[in-house]
Amino acid sequence: MLKRFFLIFPTVLWSLIIFSLFLIGCAFKDKNTEKSLFVGILGLVSSFSEEKKTAEETSSGSSAEFEVLSVSKEFVFESANFTLEGKNLDTATGIQLFGDGFSKFLKIIEVSSSKIVVTVLHCSDSPFVVFPFGDKGNQRQISIPCLGSFRYSLRSLLYEQGVGISPLQPQFNQNSLELLRTLGDLEFISEPALPEGIQINKETGEISGIPLETTGNEFRSFQIVLRVKTNPSLKIESQLKMIVVSEEEKFNRTCRSISQTSTCKGPSPHLCSNSSICYISQFGCLTDPKCGFSE
Repeated sequence: MLKRFFLIFPTVLWSLIIFSLFLIGCAFKDKNTEKSLFVGILGLVSSFSEEKKTAEETSSGSSAEFEVLSVSKEFVFESANFTLEGKNLDTATGIQLFGDGFSKFLKIIEVSSSKIVVTVLHCSDSPFVVFPFGDKGNQRQISIPCLGSFRYSLRSLLYEQGVGISPLQPQFNQNSLELLRTLGDLEFISEPALPEGIQINKETGEISGIPLETTGNEFRSFQIVLRVKTNPSLKIESQLKMIVVSEEEKFNRTCRSISQTSTCKGPSPHLCSNSSICYISQFGCLTDPKCGFSE
């Protein structure tokens, strides 16, 4: 064992001496080598740090690169447009601006760096919300109430000449009526005018009266408008379908049950004189514009 140690030790010692002489020689040959190598390493580290910093700045700025500065209207209406103005708006998406599900109610029709034009398809149950910044951490929001339509009845109205009608009240979506009243004094009008004897209360919109004339044995459409008196362009509308019949016209439009025949079968067959169709149920007869009255 001792013999093997004396054989290996001179070889290792000689290798260390040669390596030391090599380092000393390199140092005398180029004293700047170590400095250059150190500077190169520092440059590489610095370059990497700068690239990382730039990437981080770009990443943090991408979600906040647009800003909405103003909205053109305090209230919006169905089928009308409004405008957003700001900075870098062409980088914003609809979801970033209005949130998820916006496309059911709003449609973006024009985009530029400083302006976005939006059209209202339908009013939602709550005001629209605009998120002015791309930064989701910023909680500031702009609320835009939407004044939707109103309605009187989902079904067409059937009236008899000379018979008083039950008063009919308009039904509004959410707080549309209250919001519209903040814009000025309001009035209800009908375009065209309702049949003679039927009135609309200009203040409440209630429809009542005793029809004195028929509509010619056909359904007619009437546009009921609620508008601001001092600015008629600020308005919301509702469509109303109505028929006023004479006694004879009503008789010919009345749905009557019949017994099943070889040509008219169903759970509850019905006929009306104004139509040649066999209806398998009373509902089918009542919903036909040629009929509509029950016995």
